[in-house]
Amino acid sequence: MPAGQTLDQLVTALRAEIGDSTNLSMGAQALPGLQQTLRRVQETYYADFNWPHLRVFREQAMQAGERYYTFHNDVDFERIYGVWARDSDATNPHWRPIDYGITPEDYNLFNSDAGVTDYYIRKWNHYEGNQFEVWPVPVAAGAIRFRAMKTLAPLVAGTDKCDLDGTLLVLMAAAEMLARGKTQDAPIKLQMATSHYNRLKGRFQKSETFVMGGGSPTGHRLRSSVYAMTSGAPAPSAPPATVNPTPPPYTPPSVWV
Repeated sequence: MPAGQTLDQLVTALRAEIGDSTNLSMGAQALPGLQQTLRRVQETYYADFNWPHLRVFREQAMQAGERYYTFHNDVDFERIYGVWARDSDATNPHWRPIDYGITPEDYNLFNSDAGVTDYYIRKWNHYEGNQFEVWPVPVAAGAIRFRAMKTLAPLVAGTDKCDLDGTLLVLMAAAEMLARGKTQDAPIKLQMATSHYNRLKGRFQKSETFVMGGGSPTGHRLRSSVYAMTSGAPAPSAPPATVNPTPPPYTPPSVWV
């Protein structure tokens, strides 16, 4: 059973695995428990592995002078793989990778609290709840693109579809319910579920590396051009609170640290 099975289909398969009646009109009292077990099993496996088929790109428009933004509803903001920024030219976009982690020292260069803005977003950070902050605050419209894990779709109504492999969900749910009843089949179902899970994960071993907050999977941090490129260089002077109407050409960072 691949992903995309309805909750009703999963319940029917689960009842067959545990030796219960597959007639939906029978055992109505047990139905909520079966559905809850399937939901929890999916949530557990979702949190345990970075499923490649659930990785998505989501673009967020940036507004001039706007510091905080809200993630898309279907983005798991705790599982971000990479982040890119685009400046105002949407007809000829040039996406630049940006780093995660805004520090107090960054505000010494571009003080967002004082309304200092710049043309090029260099960093981002989680803010409160499902929000995030960008730094520096953009002086013009642009966009940020996230590569992230998609949140699970609801699995409540009988017609709702599962996001993960249906066989995996049914086998593990069956193992749990049989173990609860101390049935001899429980270890067999658990072994089947574990083997199936390992096979699924084995298909994705060469998938892209997860990096919390995005950035380079090698651990390198791209030093922004706003920082000195040589050790011992004097600290930059404070940037002006206003900017020129014409942005300077973007100089990509040239030093990896």
